[in-house]
Amino acid sequence: MTHRGDEGRLPLSHQAQQAIRQHIVDHGLHPGDPLPSEGEFSRLLDMSKSSVREGIRRLEMLGIVDVRRGRGLYVGAFSLRPVVDALPYQLTVNDTSLREILQVRAAIEEALIVQAGKELSDAQLDDLDELVAQMREKSTEGEVPRGFDRTFHLALFEPLKNQMLNQLIETFWEVHARFAAIAPAPINHHAVEDHQEIIDAIRSGDAQRMTRAVAVHFAPIQSTVEVAPTSAPEGRPA
Repeated sequence: MTHRGDEGRLPLSHQAQQAIRQHIVDHGLHPGDPLPSEGEFSRLLDMSKSSVREGIRRLEMLGIVDVRRGRGLYVGAFSLRPVVDALPYQLTVNDTSLREILQVRAAIEEALIVQAGKELSDAQLDDLDELVAQMREKSTEGEVPRGFDRTFHLALFEPLKNQMLNQLIETFWEVHARFAAIAPAPINHHAVEDHQEIIDAIRSGDAQRMTRAVAVHFAPIQSTVEVAPTSAPEGRPA
């Protein structure tokens, strides 16, 4: 089952990791499906238990393998949570890295807003209106409370039923939120109205207006990060 070749130069624990991933793919396994035990993998891969154990530990950290104590090994449910938890602290003081994250997030939302707009029902748009009303009520000089902001962006794309997208949005949002929590962050006085314009643009059915509304929403945040000094970066979740 193992493919040594070039992989022979990799540590055995990494080879075990790759081989277990391939086992999941080759057998068409899904989250929750049982996997061979550590001992069985050791025999299948012709590797020591210590190498297999380390490979499994790494896969568990990534959420690929679910180790259920006393019950065995199972295929894990895909999650970007390990990515967020493993992000180095340096990210929060590196304006270039944060700018790249914001660029990716903005690109994703701009690219999918028209598709999401076509799927949002009148009732869902009314719910988004209510969220904006709550933002306006709770805001301080236009600043949007983070909880409402996160809920808005997830609800905006909920009709697409794309779990990968939802996890990406949450991941990007949390990374930026962690950054903003330790950095001076200017108030965006137009944040509430930015969200309202996104809804109004969707109701208009104008694709260009929808894309522009999302781009305008992200532009001040990206500009803030670009001009922020590395010793005191600034940012705010959008």
